[in-house]
Amino acid sequence: MNHMDHTTDLDHTPRPARSGMRRATALSAAALLGVLALTSCGNGSGSTDDAAATGADAARQDPSASAPATGTGTLKKPAKLLWMGDSIAVGEALPVTAALKSSDIAVTSMASDGGGGVLGPTELSESTWKALADQLKSVHPDTVAYQITTYDWGSPQEQRQGFEKLIATVKAAGAHLVLVTPPPFDTSGFYADHKADIDSAPGAAKAAVAAHPADASFLDASALWGTDATAPQAQRSSDKTHSCQQGTAKFAQWFSTELGRLAGFSPADPKGWANGEWTKSDVFAKLNCS
Repeated sequence: MNHMDHTTDLDHTPRPARSGMRRATALSAAALLGVLALTSCGNGSGSTDDAAATGADAARQDPSASAPATGTGTLKKPAKLLWMGDSIAVGEALPVTAALKSSDIAVTSMASDGGGGVLGPTELSESTWKALADQLKSVHPDTVAYQITTYDWGSPQEQRQGFEKLIATVKAAGAHLVLVTPPPFDTSGFYADHKADIDSAPGAAKAAVAAHPADASFLDASALWGTDATAPQAQRSSDKTHSCQQGTAKFAQWFSTELGRLAGFSPADPKGWANGEWTKSDVFAKLNCS
């Protein structure tokens, strides 16, 4: 993943050649909605075939499976949501935007390929903080959602301090922060030296939110993805890190359901957004999605 500049729209990912796009966009409505109907939350088996409940149904069956670390604080139904994260969040931003737009919530994404974190390599984190300051001034969001990135490296104490700084920054702009844990991904190769940092980041984020319950909320996405990047439940693409249309749609359904639970609104039916134009994005072509 190469470092890219931040941008406020959803077309910031480099445009790959369109080879394979016919495969990537050949999802039928029945196939994609079928994946959403098989959303599995916290079943431990790692198999989507074992779960016949949607994310909303699973949350009702076992509220603790996806409960935030704190209460909802001052969070109300958002009017404008700013989405943050790395290249994993870039793909997720597409269906998240479609899902929340169907619930009359405007979404601006500043998720970034090869960056997007508030911790870790200085050249990347400084870029994120600068972009965030600009977006808070221009977008005026009432809610900011930050998916922990693959670059949020540091000791648990450094990570907690970084997330608390993010909470304070968002609060100062008049918004509520929702911290979301990332999906499991391949931590061999490039990430091998930072596996301990990657493993400790969710706990540090949860501790930061627990210290500021009125200003932030925490969502544990392991209830959706599980913890094994190689399991079917994780729905990683061939690169073992990102998700194709089916996986990102599943995340968008889960996230909109959980945000609705936190903020007291009912999310839109996936039938209204799951097979929209976002599924044709070039973002998915480079992943060899089929």
